[in-house]
Amino acid sequence: MDIHVEEHCIRKKGEATQQHQSSLGERIQSGESLITLTSLLSKDETEYLSRLASAAATTQRTNKSNNCTLDHTLQVCVVRMPTLAAASRENSRGRAPVAGLPETLSLFLEEILERALIFIDQEICPSLKETLFGKQKDGGVTSIAQLFLNNQLEYSRREPAVNVYSAPNGKFSMHKDCHALTLLVPLSDPILDFTGGGTAFWSQSSPTEGQHDPSLVMIPPAGTALLFGGCVSHKGLAIETGTRVVFVVSFSRLGSKDNSYQIS
Repeated sequence: MDIHVEEHCIRKKGEATQQHQSSLGERIQSGESLITLTSLLSKDETEYLSRLASAAATTQRTNKSNNCTLDHTLQVCVVRMPTLAAASRENSRGRAPVAGLPETLSLFLEEILERALIFIDQEICPSLKETLFGKQKDGGVTSIAQLFLNNQLEYSRREPAVNVYSAPNGKFSMHKDCHALTLLVPLSDPILDFTGGGTAFWSQSSPTEGQHDPSLVMIPPAGTALLFGGCVSHKGLAIETGTRVVFVVSFSRLGSKDNSYQIS
């Protein structure tokens, strides 16, 4: 399967940008750009994952588990389900118990994450790894996939995870991930499975909803990954009909996560 890489500018037309003076890694870190990886997953893979995730979400929605977010009418609008590994990390912190995804689905998602990291290691500009994850102690280039396999990455709470959005209020509020890198992969088809939705990005360091329009809205096809830095304000836009399923994970090198990712 051929994976196509494309850089997208988050800055609005007329806003200052250093795209031609900086490296790709610097542009991702500063929130100037994001990257898409077209066809990271096949159609069969996205359909399989979306079907399993939707079934798991239905069970958790019925039980109104701790993974459910309610809208203003007290209806479940988002079910956010961590992999088993992510649920184990969360539960070890002594918080309210969190149910993980089924083992088969969890393991498949871990394989997809490893696939994406290997592709980043081998096919994307080395400045991305060097800027966001640093170099090895001997000065060698860091392998993000190896960091993952050696448990040397730290993640946002309850991630990796699958988010399942239900109409009409399925959305995720504006936020920053505050990690080195976020991988977001839609698993449902924006033509066949839902209307509305997508992920909105803001170029401002501290935008205000209702006052600042998004600088960029991405509604990629199922299986196309988005890669962006932790300082970017973004949100999952509300879907109007259907169900939207997204795989997401934000991560940094273990011990390196700090305010340097919250660039103003």
